[in-house]
Amino acid sequence: MAVKWDEVEMTIETVTQRHNLTVDEQRAIYRAALEKVIGLALGDLVAPKRYRGDEPGMERIMAGYYAALLQVRADAEDVPDEVIEAAMRDEWSEEERDLVRKMLAAFGIPDEARASAGEAALKEIGAPISESTIHEARANVLRGMMEAHKRAELFNHPLIAAVGDPFAALLDDSLVLEARRTQLAQAGQQVTPTAPAAGLVAESSIFLNPSEKRFSEIIGPTLQALKAKHKWKGDLRQRTAIAERFAWVTGDKPLCEYTDADIQAYLGALRLIPNDIRYGRLGKSGRLAKPYDPAALPEVTNENRRDDRSINRDLSALQSISKQLARNEWRSRYGKDTLEMDFLDHWIPVEDDPSDPKRMPWTPEHLRVLFSLPLWHGSGGPINRLKVVECPQIYQDAAYWAPLIAIYTGMSREEVCGLEVIDLDFDCEVPYLLVQANMTRSDDGVTPGGLKRKSRHRVMPIHPELLRLGLKEYVACIAEQEGYLDPEQVIPIFPELYREDAKRPTSIPKDELVAPEVGGGRFYSRAWMAIVDATNAIMPLPKTRKGKKSDFHSTRTYTQSMLASPEVSQTLIDRIMGHAAKGTGPRKYNRRALAIGEVRALQELLDLLVKEMPVVTEHVPQAASVNILPLKHRSRVGSAPGRDVSRYFLWDQDAIAEDKLKLTEKRKLARSGG
Repeated sequence: MAVKWDEVEMTIETVTQRHNLTVDEQRAIYRAALEKVIGLALGDLVAPKRYRGDEPGMERIMAGYYAALLQVRADAEDVPDEVIEAAMRDEWSEEERDLVRKMLAAFGIPDEARASAGEAALKEIGAPISESTIHEARANVLRGMMEAHKRAELFNHPLIAAVGDPFAALLDDSLVLEARRTQLAQAGQQVTPTAPAAGLVAESSIFLNPSEKRFSEIIGPTLQALKAKHKWKGDLRQRTAIAERFAWVTGDKPLCEYTDADIQAYLGALRLIPNDIRYGRLGKSGRLAKPYDPAALPEVTNENRRDDRSINRDLSALQSISKQLARNEWRSRYGKDTLEMDFLDHWIPVEDDPSDPKRMPWTPEHLRVLFSLPLWHGSGGPINRLKVVECPQIYQDAAYWAPLIAIYTGMSREEVCGLEVIDLDFDCEVPYLLVQANMTRSDDGVTPGGLKRKSRHRVMPIHPELLRLGLKEYVACIAEQEGYLDPEQVIPIFPELYREDAKRPTSIPKDELVAPEVGGGRFYSRAWMAIVDATNAIMPLPKTRKGKKSDFHSTRTYTQSMLASPEVSQTLIDRIMGHAAKGTGPRKYNRRALAIGEVRALQELLDLLVKEMPVVTEHVPQAASVNILPLKHRSRVGSAPGRDVSRYFLWDQDAIAEDKLKLTEKRKLARSGG
């Protein structure tokens, strides 16, 4: 009876034993082989380079070697030639096939392709061992090894190189998938991601409510919801551009397919994208109309390399979108407090380098050169304001006043250009101007706008130099000209910058996310570029290591630098610059203007400005009268003699001369029929 029972028990065990591996077991074996071999596969690539000419990479040949081994049984003695042909289809060259044949002839069937390798893999994960499971395990071992060598072919791909750690990058499935997708795009194959089966998505997605909407579909509604929720001021152009750029780089996948690897891929891509290119609109125009292709991008240089602050700005904008999506489409399976797409987890710490500032300030010497230009001493009319003429005349508009106001107040470009007549008061003990939200800079035409943050609202005393040069008379003249129909109407002091016929820059496609050229933007393109370019031609401007020269915003750096005397209170400096106070005391309890009176507080600021700010316009004459050009001609200054600002903005004279010489030689060659 005992013997009979043993026979029955063995029969039951044979019948009930599992003869197939689960998906998780197959994945475990495959992944273990991949991770084990990836270091070997990269060995030839991470080692010091050797010259190989046109010889195919070893990683590709090894992938073909394992592909051929997959086609034969574990007990095979060799690999027939017809098996090699079947394993290596049309995408393999004859040279590569020949190298695989030689490798098989030299090494034969290795231990990794034998049944013993499959059995060892099963034991390692505690899976059942049988003839069929050994066969499955062996196949997954070979597939993992083959995949390791295929991934090694991506070693020099920009997305992989951007991570900095090739081993970690090539073990990241999502990053590898994105790299292969861009390879296909470069080869001219349109890659259209297909939505996975709903059941598979639900099972494998990291999100609780997997959505097959593509990222591009949620950009508009999500940003509008965020604007209403957070009461964002201004338009959504910049945030929309960032979101579309993220969708472009990551392949605009279904939301359910996004993982942290897509954030890493985006960061890597930003390192490869110059900061001065135009993108267009996603799927409509420009670069974003085509699949993302790093090879098609211009080369990144020191001058156009994206800095960490701008990358952090993108991460911040995308984090807001992620938090909104985490309410539904990107809600984590592991609870509402888990943010799966955490962009700020990749925030880049930025440490200022005192020896290499982000922006160089103007110096008093450079400003004296700037205010020595004919524009402030007498020149010709429209587009001749930087040229000396026989009958010079001083004309006043934004081109004349905006740089002066900025230098003596520390105001930003948009703050200066958006001032209204009502913002300035000259008939009081201490003449002042208000930096405040107003209708000139309103975003919707209904509510006042224009303040970057609440701390920017401030009362500024008007420097005596601005009064000497006639700011009061100019503002009165504008008020009389523009307000004769309705004294209550909104009157910007530079009405030419807000003309109703303001247009977009003609060089930019209509569907790009660019606002009409008004306010500070119009002043910059029509006047400031030529003014600063002419100054640079006389005295080269200070510049950073990356070659960024002093610009309009550098006037705020200049003001802060001039005021930063050891004797000056930081609280007073913050009041002038519009910086938020730091610390509980300054933020909650410092109400000096209310305590001592606004007049005395203004006088303190004025005394500080007069004491610490150098007068850089002592050589600028006071105009005998206020001369104002017709509206359409104001603030159009033209280029300085010998320069063309549209082509040579901030170039050195040597560069201009060299360019002109090349053009002359080209014309001579054309005339000679060459």
